Amino acid sequence: MNATATKTEGPSGVFVRQVITRALLFALGGALILTLAGQAAWARGLALGGLASAANFLAMAWLLPRALDPAQRRGQAFTVASVALRFGLMAAALAVALSMPQRVAPLAAAAGLFSVQFTLMSDRLLGGRLVGTSSESR
Repeated sequence: MNATATKTEGPSGVFVRQVITRALLFALGGALILTLAGQAAWARGLALGGLASAANFLAMAWLLPRALDPAQRRGQAFTVASVALRFGLMAAALAVALSMPQRVAPLAAAAGLFSVQFTLMSDRLLGGRLVGTSSESR
């Protein structure tokens, strides 16, 4: 088995999948509640921000080990490109929301961009009950 497959299947891969799953459930659950409350634009904004947040976290989890691996001499340009890609994902979500504010609420999209951070903080406050109960998954 190669090293890349081992990295994504290990405890860190499980942790990333759990965080993304919980963040998407939070964002899409909130979007469903907002839709039922008659706030479709806010629901679309929260869902868009949540998807961008999950994609950003996935990109960070995939690119960060490659940027820090001393065996691969990718250098500073790779690190800058990975940060630009991740910021571009978030900027694209906000640009979509700002370009059509009647259909997608920009404030809700901005709030949705924090769904992964909300998931991580709530997990920490609940003592690891959301993402995992063992400290080995962190």
